[in-house]
Amino acid sequence: MSFAVAQPTQTLSTLTLRSASPAAAHASTISTGAVAIAVLAGLVALGCLAWGLARLFAFEPRWAQNMRHSIAEAGVRTSATFAELGDWIRLGR
Repeated sequence: MSFAVAQPTQTLSTLTLRSASPAAAHASTISTGAVAIAVLAGLVALGCLAWGLARLFAFEPRWAQNMRHSIAEAGVRTSATFAELGDWIRLGR
């Protein structure tokens, strides 16, 4: 079994040198808007992760319980007000 070895026809001095980091040449093509959107998406993802962990470990601060109760109470009072207004309109006819 024999192998044929090809001889180089050009020397290495004709090669052009490039920068050591090809990614550095393309780093300026990313717009600032894209970076801002990526940072915002990362912050939203981090917030969702924190919320998910808090829900997973059943962490409920006292203010959240109070706020939930206050909003429910406001909903009951609002619906009662609209029911009273509806009764008043029907009786006026």
